[in-house]
Amino acid sequence: MSRKSPFNTTQNIFTDRDVFDVEGFQPEELIERDEQINEYASALEPVLNGWRPNNIFIYGKTGTGKTATTRYMLDWLRRDVRSHNEDRDGDEIDLSIVYLNCEALTSSYQVAVELLNELRDDHNQVATRGHAPSDIYNWLFEELDEIGGVVLTVLDEVDNVGDDDTILYKLSRPEIENATLGVVGISNDFSFRDDLSAKVKDSLCEKEILFPAYESEELREILFQRAEKGLHADAYDTAPVALSAAYAAQDKGSARQAIDILREAGDIARREDADEITEEHVEEAKGVVERGRVSEMIQGLSPHGQYALHALAIAERRDETPIRTKDLYEFYGSICNQHATDPLSARALRDHMSEIDLIGLATVDKKNAGRAGGKYKQYELDVKVDRVVEAFAETDAVEVDENSYQSTL
Repeated sequence: MSRKSPFNTTQNIFTDRDVFDVEGFQPEELIERDEQINEYASALEPVLNGWRPNNIFIYGKTGTGKTATTRYMLDWLRRDVRSHNEDRDGDEIDLSIVYLNCEALTSSYQVAVELLNELRDDHNQVATRGHAPSDIYNWLFEELDEIGGVVLTVLDEVDNVGDDDTILYKLSRPEIENATLGVVGISNDFSFRDDLSAKVKDSLCEKEILFPAYESEELREILFQRAEKGLHADAYDTAPVALSAAYAAQDKGSARQAIDILREAGDIARREDADEITEEHVEEAKGVVERGRVSEMIQGLSPHGQYALHALAIAERRDETPIRTKDLYEFYGSICNQHATDPLSARALRDHMSEIDLIGLATVDKKNAGRAGGKYKQYELDVKVDRVVEAFAETDAVEVDENSYQSTL
């Protein structure tokens, strides 16, 4: 007796599911970012004359097209440089691009080491520990000088280095003679620029490009572009695409989220062996994507970051948000006691809350009550509290006691 395969390989929904891979798929035409593309082009055009490009600082929330636009512009820059070199006899432009994602890097030293290793071959790598910072920077500048020409260094998610802007200062004032260096810094944190030292701000932020959240109509056009390339023509119509865009616009205005919702809706329709994606599929997909997104972000937090988020969820469930740091610290201390660990300082709690704000799980509101009240911060969740509780329960990140949401203290 033959057994039926557990895999469903029907192709009634997708023609190319990879089109909905936000990280892996680069559209040939980037839409709904014309203003940012024009600003980017203006900042990079000096390269086509063999001159130093402007240093560029790019900022905007996750899913607003910063990385996609950067890759799009770098691809065009490479093409135009090749065309220039093919059309000109001599006087060629020597362009090198170094792209580094700083997501897992928390200090300027780590960024410098990674940049150095990107420039060196596999047999001449530098260990991440055991070297003086001055040696790392000297070796880095030697490698840049060895490359020569125009070197464009892109630091994606540079805000992860926190308040240590040494690497940005060094790169904006490089000690090199044979190369021309340009820096592109990409940040998910709107306030990161404000925390830079004046000397770095003057050099790095020669050109600033803001990527605002997408509006519903813009997200709809982006989804239709993907749908035309990745879905069967009779597998969708306007309604589910528009609903996916509307849900994402109401939340973060994130193209990533909108694409994820439509892809998940397609997966649900395919599993049900349906002929087309419906609004009901989108509704179900929205919940799946939200839970997955929150779970992924929670898993990326340190234990004390998870305790801080759990404390905020308790305050939110008890209708005590927005909540000040000193009041949140009491909830946080109680969570730490439940896990038999000592709480960190109030300053460390603020740092963890800044990280939670940065990844989009909470919002931090800075208040100034004048001389009488002073300056302070207030926090509240930026996602549904039920999503956080569900994610904690699914990931076993922290022990969830439902009673804590009524009477922890």
